[in-house]
Amino acid sequence: MRSLTRRQAAAPAVMAGVLALAATPVLAQDDPADPFGPAEKTALTIAIPFPDIVMFGRYFIADAEGYFADEGITVDVVTADSTVAAVVSGSADIGVESAGAVLLAANEELPVRVIGSHSCRQSFNFAVQPDITSAADLAGKDIVLAGTAGDPAQFEREKVLAESGWDVSDVGANVVYPGPDSATWRQFFLAGSVALMPFYEDDRLALEEYGASFPISEVKAWPNDSYIASVDWLAQNPNTAGRFLRAVMRATQFLQAPALGELPANKDRVLEIYRANGEDVTAQEQNPGVYSLQAYNYCDNLYYGQGAFDTTVANQQLDVAVTFEGSSDLGPLLAAQASLGLPNDPPAEIAWPGN
Repeated sequence: MRSLTRRQAAAPAVMAGVLALAATPVLAQDDPADPFGPAEKTALTIAIPFPDIVMFGRYFIADAEGYFADEGITVDVVTADSTVAAVVSGSADIGVESAGAVLLAANEELPVRVIGSHSCRQSFNFAVQPDITSAADLAGKDIVLAGTAGDPAQFEREKVLAESGWDVSDVGANVVYPGPDSATWRQFFLAGSVALMPFYEDDRLALEEYGASFPISEVKAWPNDSYIASVDWLAQNPNTAGRFLRAVMRATQFLQAPALGELPANKDRVLEIYRANGEDVTAQEQNPGVYSLQAYNYCDNLYYGQGAFDTTVANQQLDVAVTFEGSSDLGPLLAAQASLGLPNDPPAEIAWPGN
């Protein structure tokens, strides 16, 4: 296996950086039961909003385990300031976008469609300063609920906080927006500048060492990020889209084996793959729990459907005229699921916390 390299992206202004994943372009054996013909485009660019292991870990696995090679495709993963802009402009073939943001883009009649879920669950973890014991203690203090103003994820976080007894809507806290990267939120938090922030697993060690308190940790079976592609690209590359999604499904199954809620059977191999690609896996190594690889984020079938659409609209309080049918194109997803014997079922509830 070749180590995947980091390099600066060339040309498009929306590209901030790139992770190159190489695979030998060997088409799978012809199978009359396979719904896909050869990939129309074999070298793909996938745009993600920020480079963390939850965003791109399965591409490392799909490369190392030969799933991309089986499908006859190679993949470059780039970070983009706007994955929608990258897809619409043709700078990227497929993008990862937050579930609400892509519906807003489709509602604005941008030619993008959801083709499957990237992550079908959301974990909601909040850190507060050591002296904060209730929502009332946040009065007059700066808090982070989202990286940028207008991010619909803020509504979901407010909902979870309120349901957990930490309603911040009327305590006099000041909501600030430090930028989309949680590493920046963490810097402000560790400097004492913000009193509450959502956090991800790669933030946890630094927050624990600092002495932060963690009043809320929940996982919801709510859509998080979606795979998107442009209307024209999908029309020209249906086999490529299906083959890409199928490779990601296989990588998801490898990551989750034997099943969510059980100790990951392939953990050693997964961490070996991550290390070979320059990733710091200290947090995963030190976590003996069943969800140490954060595989709970995903559905192995990349589920997306009317229920996911409705949940996103309700939770993120979206005012949209676009419909489920007008914002998605699930033909490649459904064919890829069927080829692996997977139904397009929504995510099951899972036990939490898993550690």
